[in-house]
Amino acid sequence: MSEIAEILGTNIRSLRKKAGWTQEKLAEKAGISVPFMTQIELARKTASLEVVESIAKALNVSYERLFKSDISENKDLSFSLHVLENDLINLVSDSIHEKFQNLVID
Repeated sequence: MSEIAEILGTNIRSLRKKAGWTQEKLAEKAGISVPFMTQIELARKTASLEVVESIAKALNVSYERLFKSDISENKDLSFSLHVLENDLINLVSDSIHEKFQNLVID
């Protein structure tokens, strides 16, 4: 496959893992099948621009970000903050949900 497809697949996989997501979760958020997501990450299939855009939206990054070949994880502070923010939101939401469940049970 082309160098661009390899860069795209590597960046998607890296960002997905950094977010703590499975391929299944990213595929669902992007509206594509898991096998297709796997093929994109492995650079075995190319994605249309629409699919790339939906993956970028799911990861909350610009589509251009997915094509950069010189990505340094240390330079990617905004994505790290985004992941942290999502983690905190999930923790607070889970905590609130648990408290309400305990109120209903008691």
